[in-house]
Amino acid sequence: MQITKANESHLELLIPAFEAYRSHFGQTNDYQKIRRFLSERLAQQDSTIFMVLEESSGALAGFTQLYPVFSTLKLEAVWLLNDMFVMPDFRKGGVASLLIDAAWKYTQETGAAWLTLKTGIENTKAQALYEKLGFRKDEEHFYYFLDNHSVKHP
Repeated sequence: MQITKANESHLELLIPAFEAYRSHFGQTNDYQKIRRFLSERLAQQDSTIFMVLEESSGALAGFTQLYPVFSTLKLEAVWLLNDMFVMPDFRKGGVASLLIDAAWKYTQETGAAWLTLKTGIENTKAQALYEKLGFRKDEEHFYYFLDNHSVKHP
């Protein structure tokens, strides 16, 4: 397996993986919209995508996408591991660990204060992996959000 930082030349390889990821989470897919979204992220360099490729076939085994955020209290950058997906044929083969390792090394290389992520309460397999790899669950803060579909803001 080979870790690669994605660039615009990887767009056509990434789109089917993003379609599978979105389908996994119950989202409808629109090839052109996904293509435009990924193309913008890569061109504007406002996210970082790491891919795991199978060396013999070049098949994409999984990906993770990181977004930069900033901590005013620490006065430092932080990386948000926003998306991670391992293609079904490659699960339980260490792909997720490779992706997290790449994200952590990138966090260190860029001098960011920390790497953060969230996962579903029911996703106990992912939680076990994250904890095994050294992530700690935040027991001090709650996560809140407003969205345009379920909350009416005064």
